[in-house]
Amino acid sequence: MTEQQRPVFTVRGVALTVGVIAVLTVLVGPYLGEGNPYSSSFAARIELYREKLDSLNRIRGWRDRIYMRHMANLEIPEYIVSKLRPNDTLLLPPMEYGNQFMATKAFWTDPRIFTWMVGFQPVVAWSDTARRHKANAYVVLEQNTIWLTRPGGSTNIDSLLKVYEQLGARK
Repeated sequence: MTEQQRPVFTVRGVALTVGVIAVLTVLVGPYLGEGNPYSSSFAARIELYREKLDSLNRIRGWRDRIYMRHMANLEIPEYIVSKLRPNDTLLLPPMEYGNQFMATKAFWTDPRIFTWMVGFQPVVAWSDTARRHKANAYVVLEQNTIWLTRPGGSTNIDSLLKVYEQLGARK
């Protein structure tokens, strides 16, 4: 009394499966639409970064990345240091003074950031009232212009320090 096992795949079963798939494709296919429904969102958000990824990956140096992000905050300290004389002690202005002439926040006026950007230099922070009198070089900013002035120069240092003081008190 052995019962004969039926085959798993019969010709009728395969034909019925193919028929059902064909009917579902014809009936449901038009409602699925063409392509990805998220393609516009993908193009607007992810594709933009994917296209720029290769160019951003090539910038590996920390100095290059800092330059891209904080160009003025890096260039100004480098320029100032290039104009310092060997015996100069620089008085860094208050941040509000630098903010008047920059589109971004003037982080370079903080002596810790200034030192980190250009190395150890003799600088005095505006907030260090005990050591302000030791400074003999001062930063003068105007629209698209920066220079250092010293006692005896064409810039009135007392007027410049008064501007520093007025802006520094606005905190």
